Amino acid sequence: MWLRRSALLAALALASGCGGTVPSGAPAALSFTAPADQQLSLAGAVSVVLRLPANATAGSLQLSVDGVLVSGVHVENGEAHANLVNVAPGHHQLSAQMRAGGAMLHAQVSFETISLNHPDQCEVLNDAECLLPYPSARFLAPADTPTGYRIDFPAAGMPMQNGRRLPPEAYSVLDGFSPTVQILMHFPGGVDVVASNAARLHSGTRTYDLRSLDLDSPTVLLDADSGERILHFAETDARAADDPGRQVLFLRPGKSLTPGHRYLVAARNLRHPDGSPVQAEPVFAALRDRRPTDIAAVASRRDHFEELFALLGSNGIDRAGLVLAFDFVVQSEHGLTAQMLAMRDQAFAWLDGETTAGHATFTVENLIENDCSQPGARVWRQVEGSYQVPLFLTSDPVAHPVTPGVLNVSAGGTPVANGFTAPPFTIAIPCAALAGGGTPKHPLILGHGLFGDGRGMIEGLVNDPHLDGIDYIAGATDWRGLSAPDLEGSMSSFIVSQIVFKLQNIAALADRLRQGQLNTLVLARMLKTAAFHVDPAFRTPAGVGVLAGPEQEAYYFGASLGGIMGLMFAALSPDITSANVDVPAINFSLLLQRATPFLEFELALKLTGITDPMQTALGIGLIHELWVRGESAAYATHITTNPLPGTNAKNILMTMAWLDQQVSNAGTEVAARTLALPNLAGSLMHDLAQIPDRPGPLPSALVVYDTGSFDLSNPEHAPFVPPLANLQPEPNPCDPHGLRGFIPASIEQLLHFLQPGGEIVNFCDGTCDAGGPRELPFGAAAPCDPLGS
Repeated sequence: MWLRRSALLAALALASGCGGTVPSGAPAALSFTAPADQQLSLAGAVSVVLRLPANATAGSLQLSVDGVLVSGVHVENGEAHANLVNVAPGHHQLSAQMRAGGAMLHAQVSFETISLNHPDQCEVLNDAECLLPYPSARFLAPADTPTGYRIDFPAAGMPMQNGRRLPPEAYSVLDGFSPTVQILMHFPGGVDVVASNAARLHSGTRTYDLRSLDLDSPTVLLDADSGERILHFAETDARAADDPGRQVLFLRPGKSLTPGHRYLVAARNLRHPDGSPVQAEPVFAALRDRRPTDIAAVASRRDHFEELFALLGSNGIDRAGLVLAFDFVVQSEHGLTAQMLAMRDQAFAWLDGETTAGHATFTVENLIENDCSQPGARVWRQVEGSYQVPLFLTSDPVAHPVTPGVLNVSAGGTPVANGFTAPPFTIAIPCAALAGGGTPKHPLILGHGLFGDGRGMIEGLVNDPHLDGIDYIAGATDWRGLSAPDLEGSMSSFIVSQIVFKLQNIAALADRLRQGQLNTLVLARMLKTAAFHVDPAFRTPAGVGVLAGPEQEAYYFGASLGGIMGLMFAALSPDITSANVDVPAINFSLLLQRATPFLEFELALKLTGITDPMQTALGIGLIHELWVRGESAAYATHITTNPLPGTNAKNILMTMAWLDQQVSNAGTEVAARTLALPNLAGSLMHDLAQIPDRPGPLPSALVVYDTGSFDLSNPEHAPFVPPLANLQPEPNPCDPHGLRGFIPASIEQLLHFLQPGGEIVNFCDGTCDAGGPRELPFGAAAPCDPLGS
């Protein structure tokens, strides 16, 4: 079809090209049968079919679209046919008139055309990007899995790096999306979350309230299996503030979602930055309003959306007001945890056999001994060496630190040992173990921070005088995957050369982290069972073993990454009873763009061509899908309650640093809610949504400390205060992240907690608000000065 403004040419075309006659049995009215009224079609070619009345006057038909006459109309057997071509996206009106029996008959129909990107492969609800909204059930293919699905991303929708799309194949082993998924939506023209009165982070409290649970909340996250509305907050991507066409709206769940459950997302009553109401994009509007369509990719979704709208309606959410709705399924418990549990159980069975046989599975390589009679001496012996752990990767990170090995699995996906690895260990034996010829001590497993190592963590404990009073037998290894050896050589390291520059290897990071977790689990078991006693380095001069033995409690302390991975450790280890996780969080997709350590890696990613904000947000979400099995988010619902098989529930002290520059307070809140922790009375923050305030003593709790570093009322401190948006602050030496653990009241709290029958008690002078030396890092008289004056 081509459009002409000449009615004469159109009439000539009708006169010469309307072969056939109108049968006498034709209807008395003139009507369109295609397109249907309000039909949604693809831009380009649109077929027109017009039913003609009986006794129509030949050559009298005039057909126009948007007021322009149409030529090339063919009449046959009571119908007129035309093919419109080059129809632009937008709303259109077809009009027809024809004389019949001396009267002029008229017909009109409206239709809409749109352009879609690979509609046979992509989600069709958000036109800006193939995989949006994210995550969508559009990419769940039926499969023989615990959820009944597996992820099936199209290659056409994957983000680009180094000029090539990332491969989607690695995701096909997942039977759903991450329990801490970041939900992404796009609305042309942008969204103002304040004008929309959506749940959001508030500047006064720096957290969010229960707005998302209100019946009229503009954003809804609903557990379709339980009917529970899920606490969340919304935020627009601050990195796309100047490019609304590429700006996503994040919906951030306030806790980890339930594995295997289906979730519904709904948005309504949103406002653009200019205050005008946000309208639904055409595809969603057509599904919502039951409009006809000849687009196969849209028509095929109709039954699914009718069921979705019915579910929303039964929960008080009217389809008529929606501007977007979609659903997804969270990965199953089996998908998230089964492989790690299999690795643990195989490794423990091997270790138990070796220990029973009296075999040493470790080698002592260095001893540093101190004279405990000297004033201030706290540590008698620092023992360094390596130990054997079954290797479940295709490459050994210790022997080949740069090679991106992945999990070695059977055809059914079960991890299979591939020899052994020999991670390092460092163990500090306190002078207190020598008392009376030998006083066995409780083991304390330590977890280091990002790109640190176990040896450095032990040496910090040994050498820092502010940690006096800690007389556990402390042991540590490396969190392989995010430890110092993984960044060694920087640009040529595993992290930079094989992960940051080659995101197609992201599964290797998650799998290396799982092997690193196994290494720590095995070390903890060796400490708990006193397997080290076979070596004289772990016996006093009187011959007494220094470890308390399997009948006594063991504990865990980890900070930063050690807090994050420590939560995973707590979910998996049967050998500890209590853990203090310091400045931890879950949900790396929330944390990364807010963390100052990520600044350098962002620059490296940009060098690989990842600069578009929408693809960046999507890419971080996709990375998280595979990463989650190697960090605490996959296991967090099994720590304080509902323990995993072969594991006990734990008591958890979670300590948070107010205005942390490296681990977002919002991420720590997510962890606390997921573990159902109360907030200890005396915490700096209070009245947190779904984290009830409770007086001590408590078996488990969140405690928020102010280090005094940053003053919100001081404009000169503003650059260092973490933004509420997904941006990093300007790094500062007074970052509370690394200071909080040295607050004297906090150290007292830790010692009171990590002991048999230990409880969580507030040792601050009321609120932990940096009000004096006992509440300031290192017992200082004044807080750290971020201005250096």
